[in-house]
Amino acid sequence: MTAMEPRVAPTGSSATGDGPGGGRDEAPLAGTAADIVCATVSGELTSGPSFLVNDMLEQKRNNAHENLAGAKHQASKKKGAFSGVFVPTCENMWGVLIFLRFFSIVGEAGVWQTLVVVAMSFGAALCTTASMSSIASSGGLVSRGGPYHMISRALGPVVGASVGVMYWLAITMLAVLECLGAVESLAMAAPATAFAFHMQAIGSGFLALLALTVWAGINVVTKLGLVFAMVVFYTLFSFYFGLLTAPHHGGNADITGPNWHTLQENWGPHYSEDWNFGRALALFYPCFTGILSGANRSDVLKDPPKHIRRGTMAAITFSFFMYVSLFLLWGSVANYRYLKGDVHHGEHTKLTDADVGRIVVETIVWNPFDKSAFIGIIIASLSQSLQCLIVAPRLLQQIARDEVLAVLNPLAPLSSRGEPTRALLFTYLVAALLVLIGQLDLVAPLLAMCFLVAYAFMNISCLTLTWLKSPAWRPEWIHKRRWRAVYMFVSGCGFALCLAIMFIINKWWALVACCVAILLYVYINVKIEARDWGSAMDGVQYRLALRSLINLEGSMHHCVNWRPQVLILYRINLTEELQGIKHHEILRYCSQLRKSRGFCVVACVLESERRDEASMKRAAEEKGIIKEIMSEEGIEGFAEVVVAPTWCEGTNYIIQLTGIGGLVPNTVLLDWPCASAQERPQAELDQERRDFVEVLQTALAADKAVLAVKGLRDMPVDVVYGTIDIWWMIHDGGFLILLSWLLSQHRTWRSCHLRVFTIAENVSEGQAKGAAEMLSQTLRQRRLLNVDVEVILLDDELIAPYTHDWTLRVEDRHRFLQQLAPNATNLSRLEPIPLEIDDLFVMDNEARSRPASTAGNSPQQPIEEETTVTVSDCR
Repeated sequence: MTAMEPRVAPTGSSATGDGPGGGRDEAPLAGTAADIVCATVSGELTSGPSFLVNDMLEQKRNNAHENLAGAKHQASKKKGAFSGVFVPTCENMWGVLIFLRFFSIVGEAGVWQTLVVVAMSFGAALCTTASMSSIASSGGLVSRGGPYHMISRALGPVVGASVGVMYWLAITMLAVLECLGAVESLAMAAPATAFAFHMQAIGSGFLALLALTVWAGINVVTKLGLVFAMVVFYTLFSFYFGLLTAPHHGGNADITGPNWHTLQENWGPHYSEDWNFGRALALFYPCFTGILSGANRSDVLKDPPKHIRRGTMAAITFSFFMYVSLFLLWGSVANYRYLKGDVHHGEHTKLTDADVGRIVVETIVWNPFDKSAFIGIIIASLSQSLQCLIVAPRLLQQIARDEVLAVLNPLAPLSSRGEPTRALLFTYLVAALLVLIGQLDLVAPLLAMCFLVAYAFMNISCLTLTWLKSPAWRPEWIHKRRWRAVYMFVSGCGFALCLAIMFIINKWWALVACCVAILLYVYINVKIEARDWGSAMDGVQYRLALRSLINLEGSMHHCVNWRPQVLILYRINLTEELQGIKHHEILRYCSQLRKSRGFCVVACVLESERRDEASMKRAAEEKGIIKEIMSEEGIEGFAEVVVAPTWCEGTNYIIQLTGIGGLVPNTVLLDWPCASAQERPQAELDQERRDFVEVLQTALAADKAVLAVKGLRDMPVDVVYGTIDIWWMIHDGGFLILLSWLLSQHRTWRSCHLRVFTIAENVSEGQAKGAAEMLSQTLRQRRLLNVDVEVILLDDELIAPYTHDWTLRVEDRHRFLQQLAPNATNLSRLEPIPLEIDDLFVMDNEARSRPASTAGNSPQQPIEEETTVTVSDCR
C-alpha cells in the first residue's frame, strides 16, 4: 500500500511521515484507505479524461505545498507521552478525595480492605487503559477524536451516544465533586463560612465563576495550567512531609507517627453504622477516573497510539503506588479512632467530616504558614473542576455534532471564537442542579457509576472487536494469536471488574445506571438514522447468526427440534396489486398457521425470457412489494423473486436453492390448482396442473413436505366454530396433526375441535375401539388434548383402489426411518406417534396382555370427557 503513495506525493514532501505514527498525523497526503485508492486511480487515469477523482487529487496537490509548512510547524508543537499524557492524567486523577477522605477510609475500612479497594480500582483502570490503547492503535476512524469518538466508531453510533452521554454526565459530576470539595476545605479553614446550606450556596458561586472562566477562552485556562500543576504537587508534598514527620505537636496520644504497632492496630476494619466496604470503594474510585485524559488530547500528541498507551500506563501505575503509600502512612501515623473522628470528652462523640478534616489537616499535614494546606486543597480542587468544565462541553458538542440525539442538535454550533458556548451553558445548568446535592459522599458514588458504565463499554468494545476479527480493527498485536487471547482476557476482566465495582458500591444505583444506559440505547436505536461508520453490534449479530446456522444444520432434523419452515410459492399480479386488488389468501393462511412466527420465505417467479437489467429491476420492485404485503399480513420472514423463463422452472430453482444452513425450508406451501371464476383457456388450465405435478415431484425429491391448500379464497378471517378434520391414512411423523394443532392456536381457529379419522379393515369393532383409545391416549401423552378419534371400518373392495399408493407410502416411510436408525429392529419405536394403524392394534394387545402388577404401576389414563372415541362400520 505504501508503494502507491509516492504517485501523488508532491516533490519534496514525505508521504510516509517521520516516525511510527507520523505518517497518519503529519504527512499531508498519507492517511486513509480512500486516499490510497484514489492514488491508484489517479496513477492509472492521468492520461484519460477529467474524472471527479482526478479533479479532487489535483486540488489536493495544489493545497499540499501550502499545508506542508503549516503541518511541520504544528508538528513542532505536539507533545510527547510525559507532557501530553502523563502529567494531565495525573492531574485529573489526583483530586480532592486524596486530601479529604483518605484518612477516613483507612480509619473505617482498615488497611487491608483499603488496599483491596485500591487493587480493584487499579485493576479496572489498567484493563480499561489496555482496551483504550488498543482502540487508539487500531488506525482509521477508531483512533481519532477522543474516547467518545473511539467508542462510537467502534461499537456504532447507538452505543457510542449512550456511553458518550454517560461519560459527559460523569465529567460534569466530577466538576461538581471537586467544587464541593473546595467548599468543604473552605469551611475547614474558615469555620465561620459554615452557615446553613453553605455547601449549595458557595458551591453554586464557585461553579458560576469557573464557567465564566471557561467562557473567557481556553487560552486563559492554558496559561494557568502550570500554576495549577505546581499547587497540586505542593499540596501532595505537604501531606507526605507531614505524615513522615508527625507528630508535630505533643499532647495527643492518638498520633504516634509512623509506627508498626499502629499499623497492626489499624489493619482490620472498624466500620461505623453508616459505613461499609461499598462506601469506602465509592469514595476512593473517583481517584482513578482520569485515565481517559490522554485520549481527550490525542490531537496534540506526536504519536497518539504509542503516547496514550505509555503515558496512561505510567500515570495509573505511579498513582497506584502513590495511593498505596499514602494509605500505609495514614494507617501507621494515627489510630483508627482519631482518623474516624471518634473522640472522648466525658462522653463518646462523633465529629462531622469537616471537623475531622480540619483537625487532621491542622495536626498532621505540614503547614509552613497558617492554613497553607487548606489553600492548596481549595486551589487544586477548583483547578480540577475547571479542567472538567473544559472537557465536558466539548464532549457534549461532539455528540450533538454527530446528530445522533435530535434533542442535542441545538448544542452543536460553535461560537465565533470556535468555542462550544451552547454546550457550556447546558453543562453549567446541569452542574448547577447537581451541586444542590450538597454532600461530597453522595456525589462520589453517582459519578463512579457513570464513569464505570463508560469504562465497561470501553472494555466490551475491545473484547467485541477482537473476537469478531473485524477488518477495521487493526491494533499492532491483532495478528498474534497469543496477544489476541491476552487482550480478550484483559478486556473481559475489565468489563467484569467495572460491573462488580458498580454493584459493590450500591446495587440500586448500579441498576439505575444500567437502566439509564439501556433506555438511552433503546431510545437512540429507535430515533437514529444510519451512520457511515457502522457498528460492531452488526458484526456480533453476524457472528452469532453464522455460528447458529452451522449448529442448526444437523440438529433441525431431530423430531424434538423439527418445526415447519415454510416456503410459500406465491403468484403475484403486480398490476392488480397496484390497483388495490389483493390476493393475499395464501399469506394469510400461513400467518394463521404460524401465528406470525417462525422461519418463512415468500418466493415469486418473474417469467421472462431475458435476464437483463430491466428484468432484474422489475424483480427488485416485486420483492419490495412482497415485503410490504408480508408486513401488512404480519408475517416475519424473507422475500425472494427469481427471474426464469417459466413458472415451473423458477420454482425448481427456488425449491433447490432457498435457505442456508439450518434455515432451509422443509415445507412447501402452494395453491391447489382449480378453475377460477374467470373464464380461462383449457390449455392454460392444463399447463397449470402439469406445473403443479412437477412442483410436487421436485419438492418430494428434495425431501420437503408439501401443503397444497384447496379453497384458499374461502378461508375464514373472523373467528369460526366447528371442527378441524384430519384423515390419518398413513402416518407421516405427526405432520398433519402438528399442523392442525398449530392452526388451532390462532384466534381464528381457536374455538374449533380436532377430529382424527383413520381407516381399518379385517378387524372387529372391539379391536377398532381399542386401537382408537390407544391412539387418543398417545395423542394426550404428546400434549395433544381434546382430540376426537373415529375409526372407519371398510371392506377390501372399497379400499382396494387406494392400497397401491398406500403401500408405496408405507414403504417410503419405512426406508426413511431405516436411514435414520440403521440398527433399529422396531421402527415404530422411533416414532412419537404410531407409525401405522396396525401398530395401534399391537400396542393395544400389549397393554391387555401386560401383567396386573406392571399395569398397576403405570395405569392407563382415562379418556377425558371432551374426547370421544367412535367406530363407524361401513362394511
